[in-house]
Parts: sequence; C-alpha cells; structure tokens
Amino acid sequence: MNNFNRGKLFFIKFCQVLISILFFLFLIFVIKWRIDTLYLKSITTKNVKIGIVEEVKKTYGDLLIATGLRKEKIVKPVVLVDDDKKDEKDENVNNFTVPEGTNLDSLGELLISKGLIKDLPTYKALAEDMQIEGKIVPGAYDFDKGMKVKEILAEIAGIELKPYKLNIAEGEGPAQVGKKLLDLGAIKSDQAFVAECNRLGVTAFAPGDHEFTMPTKVENIIKTLTQK
Repeated sequence: MNNFNRGKLFFIKFCQVLISILFFLFLIFVIKWRIDTLYLKSITTKNVKIGIVEEVKKTYGDLLIATGLRKEKIVKPVVLVDDDKKDEKDENVNNFTVPEGTNLDSLGELLISKGLIKDLPTYKALAEDMQIEGKIVPGAYDFDKGMKVKEILAEIAGIELKPYKLNIAEGEGPAQVGKKLLDLGAIKSDQAFVAECNRLGVTAFAPGDHEFTMPTKVENIIKTLTQK
C-alpha cells in the first residue's frame, strides 16, 4: 500500500513537472510567434501575419538548424495576407515579396518572373552600375507596371534617384570638373574623380550643359560628360 501511494505521488509530481514544462515551451512558442510577426510587419507596409502552421514549421526548422541536423538556408517566409486586402489590389500594380538573403541574381529572377524586366544581362549591368549589391531591402513591394527598372531597383535598395545638371566651360579639365561635381554633391572626392579620368585617359570634356542621375559609377559620369 505504501509503495502504491509513493508511486501515485511520484506520478502526480511527474505530471505537474511535465505540464509546467509544456506550458513553458508553449509560452516561448507564442513569444517567438509574436516576434516573427512583428519583424515581418516592420519590413512591409501591408497588414500581414504568419499563420500558426507556418510558425510551427519555421520553429521546427530552427530547432533542426540549432541542433546541427539541418544546414541553415535562406527561405522565403510564408505570409498570409488578409482576405479583405486582396480586393484592393489594382490590376496595374505588381505585388511581390523580396525575401531575406536576396542577392542580385535571385532578385533578377524574381523581377523577370513578375514581368518587370525583360532580360537578366541588361538588368545586371544596371544593378551593378547603381551599386545596389548588399543594399537590397527585404519586404513587400507594390510596383506600377509602367515604372522604370531604375526606379524599381532604387526603391528595393532604399536609395534616392537624384538628377544633376552640370555646365562645363570650354577647356575645363578633370580637376575643374571634379571640383564642380564635388560642390554639387554628386561625388565624394574630386581627387578620386581625377584619378579615374587618368585611368580612362580622359583629359577633356564636351563643353555645354550635361545631365546625369545618381547613383551611378564615376566611370559613367565621365563618359556622359565627354559626349556632346
């Protein structure tokens, strides 16, 4: 009888400990779910949420990665958009999400799949010229189908397209032009501009008014200023 009572007490205590552990794990899960949802909302302007099934799958994957049973990889989060928001989509607007870990190549594939660019080589050249590598901001985006590729890339990279106008007088060389560009705020170093001119073998520019848009490589600025 004493053994039965001891066993009964042990079982009760075991159940109490087990329930406490399960409650603690559930609390952690709820907190993690909330944090993931808040993070997602911080990178998008839409009213979005992560479903409980997706959060369970994500948590399971995180545990496998933490224990070394699975290699870490970047995955696109599964997002549920509120049904009442779906009706607000304009047929002339392209909606898509840029996932974490997106690089120039994967961004190009995403844009071409949405019909926002026509070919990857032209896109890649423009992206490299704008120097958006490492600046891609993950999140949800709405783009007008008539937007220019440069405008789309600028928004995804969180940079501002800024037009500049420059007048070059007859006979002005790299030093004078570099000083003007520095005063405009188009470049950060007139000495670096002169050095790039020397590398390209440019000693003179086309006189007159010139226009260009930043960000772009200094090499492209120089090419623009040498054209009549």
